[in-house]
Amino acid sequence: GDLVSIPYEANVVAVSKDDANVYVGGKDCKIHVYSVVDGTFLKEKHVITDHLKPIHTLALDNEGRLVAGDERDICVWNLDDYSAVIGPGRWCFHTQRVTCLAIQDDFVASGGADDSIYIWNIHSTMKRVHYNFCHRGGLVALEFLQDRKLLSVGVDSVVQVWDIAADVK
Repeated sequence: GDLVSIPYEANVVAVSKDDANVYVGGKDCKIHVYSVVDGTFLKEKHVITDHLKPIHTLALDNEGRLVAGDERDICVWNLDDYSAVIGPGRWCFHTQRVTCLAIQDDFVASGGADDSIYIWNIHSTMKRVHYNFCHRGGLVALEFLQDRKLLSVGVDSVVQVWDIAADVK
């Protein structure tokens, strides 16, 4: 395929389920939204500029929402009009870089270099569940499983399954 030259340093990429859109989080503190043309060419169609720090992790759901994490802040964007569902400054409780995200239904899970996992509810923005000391050295991946379970992977080479059902009631 052809190389696409971009005028910023990319940190993370997410691709829509239908392969029609590509989302690139940059060191420039922006999320660049591209449409895929003819399966090979990327055309920039929007830039989300509301983050104040470089973007380090992205997650998409099937409801048309994009979750982005930067140095400490987590935002949720509506991809129909790029409006903020959860804007900057609302979900910023990690003490170090947000390294991974997962979204399922109305729940967002965030993992950080601070060894913590937070579970957020999009409709109850003031509440959060915090799991301390999850992975020594930080987290590298999160994924929701069935029955309100969450899979986490850490720098410590440990894979763990969390039953979060009681905590997110």
